[in-house]
Amino acid sequence: MTILSTIQAFLSVHSCEDLIKVFFINDIELVVNASKEAIGITKRILSLDEPSSVEVLKRASSSHVIALLLLLSLHMQYIDIVNRLVHKLSVALRHDLNNYDAELLVEYARALDLQLNFSERCFLETMYIVMKNKRHSVVKTCYNYKLAVVDYLKIARPLLTEESWKLISLPISKGYVYVDSKIKVARLLSEYLKHLLMSKLHQLSSKCTTLANNKDFVQVLDDFRKALGIDKFNHLNDSKKSRIALVTSIRSLNEAIKDLKGVNELYNISKSSFPPCINSIIEVLMSGENISHHQRFALATFLINLGVPQNIIIELFKRSPDFNEKITKYQIEHLQGLRGSRKRYLTYSCDTMKTLNMCKGECGIKNPLQYLYKVALKNRNPQIFAAK
Repeated sequence: MTILSTIQAFLSVHSCEDLIKVFFINDIELVVNASKEAIGITKRILSLDEPSSVEVLKRASSSHVIALLLLLSLHMQYIDIVNRLVHKLSVALRHDLNNYDAELLVEYARALDLQLNFSERCFLETMYIVMKNKRHSVVKTCYNYKLAVVDYLKIARPLLTEESWKLISLPISKGYVYVDSKIKVARLLSEYLKHLLMSKLHQLSSKCTTLANNKDFVQVLDDFRKALGIDKFNHLNDSKKSRIALVTSIRSLNEAIKDLKGVNELYNISKSSFPPCINSIIEVLMSGENISHHQRFALATFLINLGVPQNIIIELFKRSPDFNEKITKYQIEHLQGLRGSRKRYLTYSCDTMKTLNMCKGECGIKNPLQYLYKVALKNRNPQIFAAK
């Protein structure tokens, strides 16, 4: 079975018990053994880049992938880690979909109740003029695929923060969005399958009574948590373990930043002291979801100019499902002015944040960094703001 057919089969089950019956013929020993193998697969794909992790998943047997999904369904409280692993699966799904011919791709989309159409002849053709070496040439784009607008909005939601996926960047006519390549269609479908997969994991996340009292499986769960390093992550809602810094001056903020012990302390400071636009990006990252290029730039430059240590910034970005430490470190050092043009970048202005649809409220400032002064003044003199 391909990774695509395995995921499709997984989406058809209705409960943990149903999964054990369909894929493991009600044999708990098979579940335990497959889960042990799934732990090894998990360790490998978390330590590898996307192309390498895709190869590992493609070589894995369907029972091992199903066992991995079962283990994930029982750890949905650690949503950031689950999102990282599901993202790896979605990339493998995209690779499978890229190998489908156009007719099979349409057939698969229809099975998901999506109104996708394909034509050998262009549904739509656009032309524009480009100039290179003082010579003009006409570039034509053929749109062989069209998808109902309502379906496009449903499946493209995670991609809409990127300019190229916004409706304004695509041709629309008579209720359809036109797409010009199979690779883009495969990306859309893989994002939708990722959404369906997360929904199914949440559905199966209730207690699995068939396995709850099996000591061998309980041991597997312990081993899985160790493999994920779950003991290193504090649950986001565990307020007893958190320390929220009250910023009463820029000096006190600098001291808090200097004394940061990790991402969770940064997260807690962000909730009380960072502007809504930056805090919302951090919230998305902490939940283990991807953020857009503009969001990455805004967050990284904000934290850099605030003086947050590089290792903590990298640790925060590690929550992103498509995290690559080497690339992230290079980009942060570039923004710090340590690489490339040696220019230290500033955070987007509030006007730019509004243009990019990243502003979350009128704060009465011109740059997100100014928000810190406003918070410090408010906390030092709360009576000034009491009537507002």
